[in-house]
Amino acid sequence: MILFPGVAVDKTIDLTNDPFASVAFSEEQRHIWKTLRSEIIIARERVQELEERIRVLNHYSHTEIGIQTILTRPEFNREVARMLAFDERYGGISSVLYYDIENLSDIIKVNGQVAGNTVVRVLCDTLAREIRISDILGRLDVDEFGVLLLRCDNAKAWQKGEKLAASLHEALGQIKDCRTEPIVSYGAYTFKEKENLAIGLKHAAKSMTRLIGKLNV
Repeated sequence: MILFPGVAVDKTIDLTNDPFASVAFSEEQRHIWKTLRSEIIIARERVQELEERIRVLNHYSHTEIGIQTILTRPEFNREVARMLAFDERYGGISSVLYYDIENLSDIIKVNGQVAGNTVVRVLCDTLAREIRISDILGRLDVDEFGVLLLRCDNAKAWQKGEKLAASLHEALGQIKDCRTEPIVSYGAYTFKEKENLAIGLKHAAKSMTRLIGKLNV
């Protein structure tokens, strides 16, 4: 349905003024335009507020406002869905990083549950320390982890993934009393319009590369 036939709406219009004040709209069209105009103004204000919040959060270090929270899978799914819906509605781009400790069961079998817990804790602490406060970190399974990187395209996501891999390699190398090298795989994927978390994680898993930590034995 064409609401305003013959009228070209400039997406960059100044919403502080009504550019169509003198246009001969019908009462219905005038009401629709006023409603849309109000919604656009509110949406723009909301986007500006959230962008400023992200900027402020990322300005501070983790030690100043606390370590990054590690969400459960349901919590992670819910927060990611909310942010992807926001991206789709207001414009934006987000990426997901996926990490998997491939041989955690072998580590526990050979070295015991304590060693397995140590590997998981080191991975969690490293990810939480190295990502931005505005990003979202979740433990998806016993040996699987996800990170949603807000306002991050594919190239930057892989750069961040590589940086985290280097930090993980160093941190895993400090673990003692473990005779088995943890094999950590990681991948990245940037969400396209109307894609959900399951699709993103599936693509990230397909693109995974391996990181093998050198342990002190």
